[in-house]
Amino acid sequence: MGQIIWVLFAVNLAIYVNGGFGAKILAMAPHYYSHAAVVASVGQELHRRGHTVIMALPSFIQLPPEIKLIVKYYPTKVVQEDLAICTTNSIKTNDPLLAPCITKLFVTGSQAVSDNLTLLQEFRAERFDAILCDPIFYACQVVAEYADIPIQIDVSPLGIGEPFTSLHHIPSPPAYIPQYSLASKMNLIERTANVIINLILLPALNHLIFKPIYAVTNASKLGLKTIPRYEVRRASFLIANGDFAIDYPQPLTPSSKLVGPILAKPAQSLPTDLERFITSNPKGAIVVSFGTVVTALKHIVDMQIFFYAFRRLPYNVIWKYDEELPDEVASRNLKLVQWLPQNDLLGHPQVKAFVTHCGYNGILEAGYHGVPMVGIPIAGDQIAHANKITARTIGVILNIRTLASDDLYNAVMKVTSDQDILGNASKVSKIIKNRPNGRKPVEEAGDWVEYALNCNGGDYLRTEEYNLKWYEFYLLDVFAVMIAICYLIVKVLRLLWNGMVMLCSDNKKAKVKAS
Repeated sequence: MGQIIWVLFAVNLAIYVNGGFGAKILAMAPHYYSHAAVVASVGQELHRRGHTVIMALPSFIQLPPEIKLIVKYYPTKVVQEDLAICTTNSIKTNDPLLAPCITKLFVTGSQAVSDNLTLLQEFRAERFDAILCDPIFYACQVVAEYADIPIQIDVSPLGIGEPFTSLHHIPSPPAYIPQYSLASKMNLIERTANVIINLILLPALNHLIFKPIYAVTNASKLGLKTIPRYEVRRASFLIANGDFAIDYPQPLTPSSKLVGPILAKPAQSLPTDLERFITSNPKGAIVVSFGTVVTALKHIVDMQIFFYAFRRLPYNVIWKYDEELPDEVASRNLKLVQWLPQNDLLGHPQVKAFVTHCGYNGILEAGYHGVPMVGIPIAGDQIAHANKITARTIGVILNIRTLASDDLYNAVMKVTSDQDILGNASKVSKIIKNRPNGRKPVEEAGDWVEYALNCNGGDYLRTEEYNLKWYEFYLLDVFAVMIAICYLIVKVLRLLWNGMVMLCSDNKKAKVKAS
């Protein structure tokens, strides 16, 4: 029945689009390629349906050739190397949150848009019907306000978690929804820490990141009365990349949609050289990728640890690495490539494990294809994602600060032979692929964008929480009334008691006088 409803829903949307409505949509993502790839994939799906989609990106991010969007590049002082420096500094200063460096990157990245009046005026002239925003990118809110775009839809590459739960008023009970580096099964101390994190996270983000951004965003220069506040979202919907097969289950509001892993999909044929390398070893291959943080990795850990671990493995190893293989560690089973088709490799039947920094897209792709993981989180949200691997028992997590060659070797051998890990990885894959509505995640994301377009944003799905004052949300006014009532009851009871005592006392005195 549910599948029939979804089919009818999709047919109605198709009729709506083909009936002559082609929306003009702007899409924006910050200076992270992994984020841009998710937002661009949703944009590509909308383009396929006949909408005009323009994507605005920092000049150093290049989308893959299969993305056929109109891309508007803008200059920025942020470069790819800055991201690597951030990660390196986080390890050296023992600051896994990357606080000072991330603040600088976010301020610079946002300022590149808000100070670019030519770009903003172009956007205003386009008269967009809707805008797709990565919710961590503040500049997108500025564009939506300046260009007077009526419908804003947040597309979260990082799934559903803080600060997105707070921004979109999604219930996130701290008793069982963990934040940052905590796991889902928490003891008393961890739950106490979780409550504190819940209370301070959004204020801390406002103070550390968005207050400096507000300081460099000139409202009068933009012709705005006030600049948008990050925590006050105009977005009607939150469309999130992710799946409860890996993510921790939690309640969602009607306007929040966890659509599945947007980038994960059935594997395509590999380039000839990669196919030949994988199949040349009957025992299979291991895929190694640390995403864009691989540049930082070389400044954090001795790379010989990896080389000596990999050359001992009985598997071939394909590693996304941007340097030549040193002669002293050269091995026939090790192939370094500057780029690799990660999803297609993970979907190859001969790939036995994935060594990863625990980037969210990589975890989702490995989960989709049922590949067990060796996670080596470095900083930021990677630590939280690593906990999900542990919680689902689909891999082994190693500490980058204490990493040794034997640890890495043993971890790979464990995930490729442990029946619990292999069985759970296969189970997660089946769950992710079992789509009750028969729609691919990116198609479902496109459905909800079109639904918002068709329903004038879908604001009616917002819960009443958006309109509550903070003391109303926490029921402080109700508690005040209850305390007042209790106080009055106690007061009345005391008066009655005192009255009864006085009455009894008077009766005793009267009896004494009478006797």
